[in-house]
Amino acid sequence: MIIKKYALKALSFTALAFFLSCASNSVNHLNLIEHNIYRSEWRIAIAAMESEPVLRTVYPRRNTLLFFLDRGIIRHYAGLWQDSINDLHESERRIEEAFTRSISQEIGTFIANDNARDYPGEDYEDIYINVFNALNFYHLNNLDGALVEIRRVNEKLRYLSSKYDRARQRIVGSYPMLDSPEYNIESVRFSNSALARYLGVLFYRANGNYDSARVDLEGLYQAFRLAPQVYNHAPPLSLENELSIPENMARLNIIGFTGLSPRKEEVNSSILLPLPPPNNRTRLALPRLVDRPSSINRVEIIVINEQTTPASIAESFNLELLENINNVVKETFRANHSLVVLKSTARTIAKSVAVAGVSTAISNNERNRNE
Repeated sequence: MIIKKYALKALSFTALAFFLSCASNSVNHLNLIEHNIYRSEWRIAIAAMESEPVLRTVYPRRNTLLFFLDRGIIRHYAGLWQDSINDLHESERRIEEAFTRSISQEIGTFIANDNARDYPGEDYEDIYINVFNALNFYHLNNLDGALVEIRRVNEKLRYLSSKYDRARQRIVGSYPMLDSPEYNIESVRFSNSALARYLGVLFYRANGNYDSARVDLEGLYQAFRLAPQVYNHAPPLSLENELSIPENMARLNIIGFTGLSPRKEEVNSSILLPLPPPNNRTRLALPRLVDRPSSINRVEIIVINEQTTPASIAESFNLELLENINNVVKETFRANHSLVVLKSTARTIAKSVAVAGVSTAISNNERNRNE
């Protein structure tokens, strides 16, 4: 057997980092779940998630999407493949519903607090739902299902590049004063996932579809060329021989995830408004990402030859980095953050206009009474 010297040293994806409640008891419950995750006690972590105190504090009704997202990921690591598929499909369905709702209600939500709405999911969460479901289907020996999930990733990434431009056009259409460079939305410079393309290579190769596998391998290299801010490292050397397997031999591919995704927290920021002084500035509580450093700096695979007495090490090698999910998180979050700023600005303008209208009406009434 040929042992493929490849794997993924990246940040593991877990939505646990992105719960919205900041209450101390919520943090304690979350720490308990993460403690069991560190110990690979997946089923204990799931039981803790499903307990009444955690459902009440960490996963209230507006965080239901996060509950399915978190449990789906943990069920994946627990080897509960079909249960993980069910949870992740439910979280994907809720993300799609939230987006559909936002299209029809976007303008109306400007005068409401986003924190009062159900959590709609982040772009990077939506993308990696399909990545993990592809792995789930693979473990169930369903390569066709796995490939459907990979194609979903590619479709979402193609759409992502234009998503925020359309959102900005809707907002500026209602608030023309925001049609200026300082209120532009940063474009997403990420339209191709090396990880998704690599899984596509493996699944197409396993199906004997080498033409499609070759297309995805080319797409993988293109991802490195077009998004150097995400792929700020060289492609794995092991990719060169991915489609070259000697006759009567097989290839073992090893994929690993390490670390935790960034934590999202609120920070007070001052933003400029297109209004006359002194109402041209306001302070907003905006989200930002905070890294959670990993203590792991390399992953080594050791191959044991059990046919010798005593068993001996046949080979050892380090895993190669394919996709740093932390970079993907930051790149996709950046565009959404600028949209949040634009929406918050529009909301503040709407409130200011409403307050000014009320003040004018009161002044007019008082003047009428005095006349």
